[in-house]
Amino acid sequence: MLKLNKIFCSPKMGLMILLGGILYAPATMAQSSQVKLGVVLSRENITQWEQISSRLNDSSINYCVLDTRQWQSPQDLQSLDVLFLPNVNNINNAQASALKSWVNNGGKVIASGPTGESSSGEVKQTLREVFGAYWAYPISQASSLVLNNPENNKNILASNSLIGGVIVPTNSDNQTKASWSMDGNPPAVISNNHSTFLGWRWGVDNISNSEFDVAWLTNILNGYGVNSVPPFALGEVLPCEQSPRQPFNPPNQNSQQTPPSNQVAQNNLFSATRSQPQDRMIKELQQLVHRVQNTLIKADSQQEIYKTSMAQVVQQLSQGTNKQRSLIHSNIFAHNAINHAQQIIQNFPELASQDFNNARQNWLDARRRLWDNYPVDRHFAQSEVRGIWLDRGTIVKAKSKADLEPLFDRFAQAGINTIFFETVNASYPIYPSRVAPEQNPMTRGWDPLQAAIELAHERDMELHAWAWIFAGANEGHNRLLNLPDNYLGPVLSRNPSWVLKDKDGQAFNRTPGFKKAFIDPANPQAKEYLHRLLEEIVTNYDVDGIQYDYIRYPFQDGTTRQNFGYTQVSRRAFQNAYGVDPQTLTPSSPLWSQWLGFRIRQVDSFVQESSRRLKAIDPDVTISAAVFPMDRQGRLNVLQQNWEEWIRNQSVDMMVLMTYALDTGSFESRLESLNDPSLNNSSSLIIPGIRLLNVPDTEALDQVQLLRNLPTSGFALFAAENLDSNLETIFQKTQGGDTMIPQFLPHRQPFKVASQRYQALVQEWNFVLLNGQMAIASGYLENWATNADNLNQALAKLAENPSQSNLRQAKNSLQRFKGQFSNYTREHGNIQPLQVESWQNRLVTIENLLNYGERMEQN
Repeated sequence: MLKLNKIFCSPKMGLMILLGGILYAPATMAQSSQVKLGVVLSRENITQWEQISSRLNDSSINYCVLDTRQWQSPQDLQSLDVLFLPNVNNINNAQASALKSWVNNGGKVIASGPTGESSSGEVKQTLREVFGAYWAYPISQASSLVLNNPENNKNILASNSLIGGVIVPTNSDNQTKASWSMDGNPPAVISNNHSTFLGWRWGVDNISNSEFDVAWLTNILNGYGVNSVPPFALGEVLPCEQSPRQPFNPPNQNSQQTPPSNQVAQNNLFSATRSQPQDRMIKELQQLVHRVQNTLIKADSQQEIYKTSMAQVVQQLSQGTNKQRSLIHSNIFAHNAINHAQQIIQNFPELASQDFNNARQNWLDARRRLWDNYPVDRHFAQSEVRGIWLDRGTIVKAKSKADLEPLFDRFAQAGINTIFFETVNASYPIYPSRVAPEQNPMTRGWDPLQAAIELAHERDMELHAWAWIFAGANEGHNRLLNLPDNYLGPVLSRNPSWVLKDKDGQAFNRTPGFKKAFIDPANPQAKEYLHRLLEEIVTNYDVDGIQYDYIRYPFQDGTTRQNFGYTQVSRRAFQNAYGVDPQTLTPSSPLWSQWLGFRIRQVDSFVQESSRRLKAIDPDVTISAAVFPMDRQGRLNVLQQNWEEWIRNQSVDMMVLMTYALDTGSFESRLESLNDPSLNNSSSLIIPGIRLLNVPDTEALDQVQLLRNLPTSGFALFAAENLDSNLETIFQKTQGGDTMIPQFLPHRQPFKVASQRYQALVQEWNFVLLNGQMAIASGYLENWATNADNLNQALAKLAENPSQSNLRQAKNSLQRFKGQFSNYTREHGNIQPLQVESWQNRLVTIENLLNYGERMEQN
């Protein structure tokens, strides 16, 4: 019997039959089907798939669909000639290795959007080799494309309203096919003989239109030998199948296969290749349901009836005096949306196996209904850092304290309690300085820092001076001041020996976008200048904190083909220690790791010394650092930013992670550094950053709610210029205005915050117990209640009287409770695993707050 291996290639390809590893096509299709195109379906683009497939159909190109879970080895790609990855954020190591091997054997690849952006550092490096480029960062505003060779690309369209990202080439073989029409003309499309990288999310209606996307794709594919076919030749969209793994069987020339109908084709597609995407869709919806449900429980549990001991609740349950109640002031619309989504989750697998399009539409409707009914009708915020970066651009638009005042009123109404105020940018202080050579020309005539401090403190907000540390010159800032792009700024131009250089003696990095020149972290004179500048701020201004930004070396790797640190001071210091001039070293040299470690220590030592000196002036000043959340080893190699060490040696009080993402799924993937074992029992507070630019308001709130279920102590919004009125209104309702619950800052009163956070947890447990939403073995309930109440009392006692004995009692009580918690919640965890996980995370937060408080008491 003939064995048919499904390599069905395209919704437009007519029937293709793979017989025992040999591809056969009807004679009428032979010419149009020689080159096979696969299009990758992933978790990230499945919600865009209807738009993507519509554009693919408009292009009249034959293609098959490859599920990411069926792509794990080079063999899985052998049946394809060209692979298109539209907006595929996450790629694992096996897939990257398979892709690299396949490309090395002649495969062609096309990527669009932030491909691989959520992958590990090792995978990103592999993908950079494969694509010859990578998505570096999103552009902040709509921009049109400039074609580098318009005469050769007459059928490619440009756009006047496209939001995308900068694509950075990684080797000299690449060509910039198009650039963004903005300062610096950073690359928008990079190509070579085996890959093309598009700097926008292809196939998304609110990004670009179909005509634009189709023109670009067909132009690229034509270059790879994939041509459009007549409409009559188009067949069904079917899954790409891996090359056969069984022994070769000679084809049966007499066998025939009938093309499947549309519905059968769709069923085959989604049963054969979309079981894993179905699982991911279900998981994504479950996580959204969990966040909305937790938000609702948080709000409902603040009612007075739940502000009691767990022992009293258990007594009510044991005596049968509790009656199922209608939830007071509960958001019935949110409840209905949750129930509807849970029903969709339950029915999804069966419906998807019969009619995936209908199942997917139900999934989209459920998700939209949850978004639209996110419970934002009541205050449910906790004591936490609610920060925002007040950027230089927004500051310079103001010309006086009076101009800044409305902005601070908006912050206060939105519940913001911490302002990271951009005080030093590209070596220009925003205030009149006696240490720095000159004030920022755009703020001369007044003192924005003093004005901002007064405005913040009048509204019970903290103000932290946000300072660029080692980034001493900025091409973009030079242009604002009508200075040459390569001007080294007011500090480095006066002190040329402080300029950090690469091996070729260059100061500015080559990364597209606004290039920067850095101050040498190994130069003692340069570091002393920076220490005195920060000390001036803490001495002369009533700032509540200092935030280090650009506390690192420039980006360095094969991408820019630059390594920095080759100043006379650095080379001499390293040679004195190791007997070798680092100029002679390469990444394969035995002493390269020592050279890397040398540079890491320069940054580490500055952070430690700066913190010590600033705390000596003002012991209450809070030190924070804005850092990258990349995997540690990749970050050390590329940036020499070793922030885990700053936590260990207690140099930094708050670590602010720049975890910017356009959606909650990508945001969550960037929080993986929270799982680093080095952060266990941390004595520093973790504050992730949330990007506001181009992020829907409900999505931003969803990211906030995700953080409230993780071991974090708050969040920071980037940036003030992107805070819109609709999001302000949401924040006013949920975290702003007057509240009956006292609000404390974790870095000021960690014991009070720990007690308050735990009391909120007890109220949630009381809520789920009294409303019949908790599954627990009866033998554990009384023990749970006793230990929970004991811990509550210990934390309250510590908050009232922060003595060493009370701290020991609270920490011991917490350890005992955590040790038994998995037993208390085992049965419930089988039903509601995400809810139990969030409770465990919040217990970790309480532990971190106790550790931080202990550190404060010792200092």
